[in-house]
Amino acid sequence: MTDDLKALAAELDELGGRGGAIDDDARPDLTAEDFRLLDRIGSGGMGSVYTAEQISLGRRVAVKLIRAAGGADVPEEARTVARLHHPNIVQAYAAGRAGDFLWMAMELADGESADRHTSRSADELARFGIAVAEALAYAHACGILHRDVKPSNIFLRADGSVQLGDFGLACLAASRAPRGGTAGYLAPEVLAGGAATEKSDQYALGRTLTERAAGSLGQHGVPADLAAICAKAAAESPGKRYNDMTALCDDLRRFLARRPVAARPPSPVRRLVLFARRNPAAAVGTLAAALSLAGFVAALAIGYLRTARSLEAVHREAARASWSLVEAMTKFDRSEADPRDTELRRAEEIAQRLADRFPDDASMQAAVEEIRKARERRAESLRQRPPNRRARRQ
Repeated sequence: MTDDLKALAAELDELGGRGGAIDDDARPDLTAEDFRLLDRIGSGGMGSVYTAEQISLGRRVAVKLIRAAGGADVPEEARTVARLHHPNIVQAYAAGRAGDFLWMAMELADGESADRHTSRSADELARFGIAVAEALAYAHACGILHRDVKPSNIFLRADGSVQLGDFGLACLAASRAPRGGTAGYLAPEVLAGGAATEKSDQYALGRTLTERAAGSLGQHGVPADLAAICAKAAAESPGKRYNDMTALCDDLRRFLARRPVAARPPSPVRRLVLFARRNPAAAVGTLAAALSLAGFVAALAIGYLRTARSLEAVHREAARASWSLVEAMTKFDRSEADPRDTELRRAEEIAQRLADRFPDDASMQAAVEEIRKARERRAESLRQRPPNRRARRQ
C-alpha cells in the first residue's frame, strides 16, 4: 500500500470518528418503544450501542443510537438488515426515531467481539472464517455489501457460533456508495477511489483472518495452507483473490478436511501427507503395501544381478569353448578322414545354440561362423581326394 493511500485511510478514520459517540445524558428514553437502555457497550463514528431490555418479552437486546439526519424515520441499516435472514448475521428486531435520534433494536450476541478473542487452533480459525464468509456470501446473494468487515464487527457467541454485525455502512451492490470503512481493512482499489464490491468485502475478511492468525497462532504457528488462503483472500489485486465468498468457503473447508487447497497447489509428497492425515488407517495399509512392493522389487533386482553375473560367466565360458573348437578344426589334417568329424558337428550345433542364446555377442557369432567355414573347407578337401583314398576310408 502506497503512502498516499495510507494517508487517505487515516483521513477516513478521522472523519468517521468525529461526533459519533453519544453522551449518556443525552440519550433518549425508549420505554415507550418497549425498550429500556442499560449500559453502553461501544461507540463509533456512527453512534453508540447499548445493552437494553425489551420490556414486553423480558429479554436482553442491543440498541444502536445514531443522530438523525434529515427526515429519516428509521436507520437505513435497519432496512438493510431486515432483508437478511441468516444464522450468522445479527438480526434486527425493531427500529424507529426518538427526537433527534434514530434507534435500532437487534440481537445481542452473548459473547465477545473477535478483536477481544483469540483462536485456540488453526482449525478453529478456519471455522471462524467459514462462518463469516457464509454470512457475506448470503448478503452478496441478496445484493448487499457490508463495507466494514473487521474483528470488532464480528461476534463470537457463548455457544461457539459466529455472527456478523454492524451493517451501518452496508449498501446495495449495484450502487456506487461513497467511500467508507476502517483503515487497515479497506481494499486498495477502494482507497484508490474505486467502488466497493464483493471482492473488497473479501479483502477485509482476508485481512481479519490474517491478523487473527498472527495474533492467535503466531507467524510460525500458522499452517502453510491456511496462510496461503488468507493471503489469497487479502491479495492486493482483486483479480488474484477468490472469485467469490463461496470459493473462499470451499477452500477453508478443504483445509479442515486435510485436502489440497486451491490457494496452494500441493506437491506429490504434500498430497501423500494430506491423504495420510485424512485416512490414517488406509495410509498404514498403503505404506505396508508399498514397503512389501519395494522389498519384492529389491529381491528381483538382487536376483537379476546374480543371474546376470551367472549368465555372464556362462557367456565367457561358451565364448572360450567356441574359439577352442575353431582352433581344433584348424589343426586337422584335411587330407585324412577323422572319426571326430561327428563330434565336431555336434560341437557346432552346441555353439550355434549358444550363439542363439547370446545374439548380441559378436565374438560368439564370429566363432560359430569360423566353425562353419572350417567344416566347409574340410568337406571340400574330402571331395577333392583321389577315389582310392575315399574308397579306403569307406
